[in-house]
Order: sequence, then structure tokens, then C-alpha cells
Amino acid sequence: MPIIVPFWMKLCAKKHEEEQMAKTAVEFKEYMMLIVTSLQAGYSLEKSLLQSEKELSRLYSKDAVIIGPVHIMNQKIAMNIQVEKAFEEFANAIGLDDAMSLAEIIAFAKRSGGNYGKNIHDTAIKIEENLAVKEEIETITTEKRLELKVMCVMPMGILAYISITSKSFIAPLYGNLLGIFVMTICLIIYGILILIGRKIITIKV
Repeated sequence: MPIIVPFWMKLCAKKHEEEQMAKTAVEFKEYMMLIVTSLQAGYSLEKSLLQSEKELSRLYSKDAVIIGPVHIMNQKIAMNIQVEKAFEEFANAIGLDDAMSLAEIIAFAKRSGGNYGKNIHDTAIKIEENLAVKEEIETITTEKRLELKVMCVMPMGILAYISITSKSFIAPLYGNLLGIFVMTICLIIYGILILIGRKIITIKV
């Protein structure tokens, strides 16, 4: 248990982090499209960021991932902090590579002039394409993911069943130092194989 519990908790935490990043990417894409719409309506970049926050709040509940960072960014801009600096800090806060790349583009465009709308629109389209590919991959690998889960649980299930119904059958594996050593090695190999299985079905875009 001291070995399994931290290992399993780490896997669950990593999965939760991946789910949060996917949710953040969807919300960020919607936010970018809202900014593009505001820019096309003739608003400045600063005004577009503020207006898009209001629209984003209508689309998502207050517990949305990027609502907080977006609000903080607009507060900074309201306190006369440079928009490119505020956006860079926002990008760092949500941790998306696309957001960080866009922050660099905005900073460059602010210094030398550029089409904000086109750059932001291109970023949103890129995120949307990545999300579509990820969704397609998830659909294709659904069966394999289920198989992996069954394969991960089955050995423990079989061992638990034998422990309950025929405890004497596996007593030599846990009643002496050699048995404990062998089963500990098996447990480590089992954990490594789970990691390899997860790595095989995890396809990054």
C-alpha cells in the first residue's frame, strides 16, 4: 500500500491535469474568437479584451478555468499596465503554449505594428484544429483505453479473489522474505507496465 497509493494518486493527478489543460484550451479558443469579433467591430485591443471577458462570463460559469486569469489581466490593464505585459502574465498563468506564443506576437505587434485580429484568429483556428485532432484520437483509442483499464485491474482482482477463496494457496508468496521480495519485484514491474501502456495510448498533438 505505501508503494501503490502514492503511485496511483500521481497517475490520477496527472490525468486531472491533462483534463484541466484540455478544458483551458477550449475556453481559451472561445475567448480568442470573442476578441477577434470585438476587433472586427472596431474596438481597440484593450477594449476588446474587456468586452470579451463579459461575453466569456455569459458562455461559461464562474468556475471556468480562465475566467479568473482573464479578470486579473483586465484589472492590470485598467491600472495602466502595458497590455502586452498583462497578456504575457495571463498566458503564463493558464500555462498554454499557444497563449504564450500569442503573447509574444502581441508584444511584437505592439512595438512594430501588426494585425491583431489576424494573429489572434490564426491562433484560435490552430487551437480548434488541435482540439479536433485530439477528439478524433480519443474516439479511435477509446476501445484500447478500456482494454488497458481492464488489464490494469484484472491482476489485482485475481489476486484478491484467490486471497479470499484460497488463502493458503498464495501464503508462500507473502509468508516469507523470499516470497515478499519476489512479489515486490512483480509489483514494480506491474507498475512499469501500466506506465508503458498509458504512454502507448497517449498521443500528443
